[in-house]
Amino acid sequence: MESGKLIGMLVLFLVIFHQNNLLFNGNETCKNYSFSFMNGNSCRFHQEAASQQVKVMTFNIWHGGRETGEVEGPLRVVDVIRDSGADIVAMQETYGSGERIAGELGYYLYLRSDNLSILSRYPIVDTLDAYKPLHSGAVKVNVGGQDLVVASNWLDYPIDYWDMLEKGLRIDSAEWVHLQEKNAATLRNVLRVLQPAIENSANVPIVVCGDFNSGSHLDWVPETRLLNKGYAIPFPATRLMERSGFLDSFREIHPDPLEVRGITWTPAFPKAFQDRIDYIFYKGSTLKAVDSETIDTHPVKYPSDHAAVLTTFQIKQP
Repeated sequence: MESGKLIGMLVLFLVIFHQNNLLFNGNETCKNYSFSFMNGNSCRFHQEAASQQVKVMTFNIWHGGRETGEVEGPLRVVDVIRDSGADIVAMQETYGSGERIAGELGYYLYLRSDNLSILSRYPIVDTLDAYKPLHSGAVKVNVGGQDLVVASNWLDYPIDYWDMLEKGLRIDSAEWVHLQEKNAATLRNVLRVLQPAIENSANVPIVVCGDFNSGSHLDWVPETRLLNKGYAIPFPATRLMERSGFLDSFREIHPDPLEVRGITWTPAFPKAFQDRIDYIFYKGSTLKAVDSETIDTHPVKYPSDHAAVLTTFQIKQP
């Protein structure tokens, strides 16, 4: 290659890299790792998408992915993401592993807090106002010319009902729902701050992902009592998402919870009570879920106590 062309490419690289390594308010950072030469990725530009399909993943990686190895664990998280083909990842329990994972993948990274981050194959063009950094972070991603809002969320668990059910303890259903209302209250604040984006979802679709630490009212129905220790629970958090006009992408594709349970808690402890607590919700007339699955395997050892959820969306031009 001629030296002049090489110098020009290097200058272009440095300019774009500088423009895309942005520091936001507080501890929020947004960095561009999409020019990584690792793993054969050489200066890929993502402004133009080859297809209007986009794969979105939500993944609680369990203490930065390091529970299965300080070095190996985060690399296994990378394997899971890469092998899935995920374009955008809403991550929880990032805990210091975000930059390494994004760097290995060659993805853009938005670090909302030590807990929450969003990784994207496509450019992160803006960040949105969001609720507390522990609970919510949101970005706007440009997917082949179409903007998409993606939020990564984590909700607390006011009642460890999984442990109680595993031990065979009885739970008062009314008290159970009452305690889960604390979880829904946090989500209500998350949605309140995201309201401008939600109201604009007809123009820019929104995907709300995360570890909700809550079962779903679509799963805990009378027909599934035998799977759920005899309980049918109208979990308030997922009902709130439904009332707010969001679709549960996994349950949209797999409407029968008896046929496909979609368990995300917990592959690390198969004898524990199993539940679906990680979700990808969406809203917007230009977005349609066409496939959804859970992922809880790795050739050596799966790195998390949560299964990842992966939904493939078709984006229609407005």
